[in-house]
Amino acid sequence: MKKIVIFVVSLLILRGCLGEAPDEYLLQTYSLPSDLNFMPTLGNGHLGYTVYGDAIFMNGVYNGAGGNSKRARIPNWLNITAQICDRFGCTTEEDVAVNGTSYEMNLRDGYYRSLTTFRSLGITLEQRTYPHKFYNRALVYEVVASRLTNRKARVNSPQYLKLTQHPGSSSDAFQFVVINNGSASGGDYRVLRGQTEVLEFEKFQPNHHEIFVIFSESLEQPLQLEWPTWQDQLTHRIVISMDRQQSVAQKELQDVLQLSVKSLFLKHTESWNQFWDTEFSIQLRGDDVLELSQIVNAGIFYLASSLPSLETNQENEPFFGLSPTGLGRGNLEADYQGHNFWDTEIWMLPVVTQFGYEYGKQVLDYRTRKLEAAKYHAYASGYKGARFPWESAYTGTEVTNPCCPEVARYEIHISPDISFALQKFFAQSADFDWTCDKAWPIAAEVAEFLVSRTACEELKEVCHFLGVMGPDEDHPDVDDNVYTNAVAKIALDFAVWAGQMCGNSSTELFEKWTKVSNRLVILRNEELDYHPQHLGYVPNTTVKQADTILLGFPLNFDTSSTHLNDLKMYANVTRESGPAMTWSMFAANYLHTAEYSRAHEYFERGYKSYVRPEFKVWSETPVGYEGSANFLTGIGGFLQALIFGYGGLDFVRNGNRTTMVMSGSMTPPNVNEVEVNFIRYGMNKCQWIFRNKYSGMNCGKSLQSFEMVQGGKRTLLGTSFNFSREDPPKYIQILR
Repeated sequence: MKKIVIFVVSLLILRGCLGEAPDEYLLQTYSLPSDLNFMPTLGNGHLGYTVYGDAIFMNGVYNGAGGNSKRARIPNWLNITAQICDRFGCTTEEDVAVNGTSYEMNLRDGYYRSLTTFRSLGITLEQRTYPHKFYNRALVYEVVASRLTNRKARVNSPQYLKLTQHPGSSSDAFQFVVINNGSASGGDYRVLRGQTEVLEFEKFQPNHHEIFVIFSESLEQPLQLEWPTWQDQLTHRIVISMDRQQSVAQKELQDVLQLSVKSLFLKHTESWNQFWDTEFSIQLRGDDVLELSQIVNAGIFYLASSLPSLETNQENEPFFGLSPTGLGRGNLEADYQGHNFWDTEIWMLPVVTQFGYEYGKQVLDYRTRKLEAAKYHAYASGYKGARFPWESAYTGTEVTNPCCPEVARYEIHISPDISFALQKFFAQSADFDWTCDKAWPIAAEVAEFLVSRTACEELKEVCHFLGVMGPDEDHPDVDDNVYTNAVAKIALDFAVWAGQMCGNSSTELFEKWTKVSNRLVILRNEELDYHPQHLGYVPNTTVKQADTILLGFPLNFDTSSTHLNDLKMYANVTRESGPAMTWSMFAANYLHTAEYSRAHEYFERGYKSYVRPEFKVWSETPVGYEGSANFLTGIGGFLQALIFGYGGLDFVRNGNRTTMVMSGSMTPPNVNEVEVNFIRYGMNKCQWIFRNKYSGMNCGKSLQSFEMVQGGKRTLLGTSFNFSREDPPKYIQILR
């Protein structure tokens, strides 16, 4: 038998301990994607990798100077193949092809597995892989081989399993040295120490990253596991533990190895089940909703996989943000090198916050910890305050790829985008202490940057942003991009409010910010009643992606007839290869303007051409175009369209009060009802069900009650309430 070449990185432990996942959580295929880049990406907020890929990545570990900084690739030592062998040789890829293999991504339990049945041998080979959600320094590979024939028929049965690692080439990011080459059987382990090669920016990173990799056993050479013919089943696992501290990695491995295979796996699945059952899930009901349900659940899973677990065996390290393709990717330009963009705050955070406030706070805390770097960036580029870079990584300084200097120079809207996100988080959480402690310092520095970046004409009493670029990156170095100016006005107004609310008494400062906000130009063509994307924009000029239409949703800056004309104007000129979230934003905005048929069209367009069928992995661009895989940005836009577009839900700040707005709800095509568990508002955690003509919330044993505010009238609602679609928007506030 020839050496097998299929990389099967999965397993099954004891089949009796596995429950079948509901169909909407189980992605199963008998043929892998033609492009293995669209295999599932798994992670736990500390470590991440793509199944069958050649890389593992660790949260916050980058290598390279400036724009060459990228996630530091660790060889994927978890990429292991298992072969069934006897004294004549091992199974071949032909054997696998003839007998067939099932490949499964179990979203509910958080693992990937493959199962091959060798009919002629009477044997099944099951493999599983997962980054443990509770023991989050540990990566686990497990294999189970089972004989199906009775013992009398096993005279010529295979006698051992052969496990081989396929980690890919040596890392160009680390220098690895062996500091211990022991064996787990003696209570000792193989330990590697790795140090990155290049600092990102010495002023903010004086030392190289150092990590420790500890193996439960060495697979430098293929591992041979004896399997006597009398033994019905052979089970084996390999665990790899990684951390910046050797003691942490070693404790994690020791704690894991004290558990049985079954107990370790159950602890992982329980952690994922807890997420789905108590933190966040969406259930669609209808006659033909399975595929859409799988896409929704896969999107939630891939997004949550890049976030830190809230309950772990050892304390989490600080989180270094959500990059467009997640923690399990980042070594390539197609993965945006694992950098943070505006994608984090505008596209992903609104969904992440629904998972729970603590998830949102950990994402935003990255910006808090990098505020000094943003202030340095503003100073170095000739401005005041804090200028958050277009791309950032470990240090928080500008690390935009050298290919694209224009985006780093002109795309300044990322700073007010962050302030906008801070305000939205407050509007939902009503967390005044967090706002003063975390949001206000950022909002104040961003406001100072924006004021210093404007060009004001005192005689005309108008202010401009000259030489900028909006979300549409096809048009660099333009003046008064309408999105940039609108989100800047929101950021300045939020800074004024937060400063006053948090007890700052600098009237002069607030007057300065207010003056600039009031004078910022918002372009509008009165003849055609639409917003030109920027000064000099010519109607029917092609744009890359959603830009001006964002003034409606999510900014809620302009919802007039002008906005409806914006939708019509830019829908006809947005290029078809635009990124996935563009069409989701058209859908959300058409829903808010009650253009339901158009909304359905764009909603379906936003996922049907972007989601690869096997494991519901998203692409940045539609089929036929090159683009990033595991595109979390597109997932964020899609889920926002479902929750805030179809659900008609929003959270806004009104002075010192927060308001939950419930507008008319609709459901996507073929969906009769949507159940969301859970939506949070203030200190409350609510089950939310919406369908056509109905939207209701049940907040159970809430810590707070609600009241509805319509004009000057206030109506007590208690903790459960529902409305019909024909009613006007409802404004719900927390009862004081």
